[in-house]
Amino acid sequence: MAQAHLAHQTNYTRTGKLNMLNRKPYRTRSQKEMARSSAQKGKDGAYRSSAPVSFHRAPKHQVSA
Repeated sequence: MAQAHLAHQTNYTRTGKLNMLNRKPYRTRSQKEMARSSAQKGKDGAYRSSAPVSFHRAPKHQVSA
C-alpha cells in the first residue's frame, strides 16, 4: 500500500481488532427502561434523564518484567 494511504487507515483495518476502549457511554436494556421512566421534558421539548450509563472497561495495564 502506498505511504499516502497508510495515514487514512483505522486501527481496525491495520490490525483487524475492534478498539473497545473508546469509553463511549452506553445504556443496558434495564438502564434504558429506567431512563425512559424517569425522563422529564425540558423547556426546549427534549426529554432528559439522569439515569445511569455504563462505560466500556478501561484497559488492564500490563507490568513489564
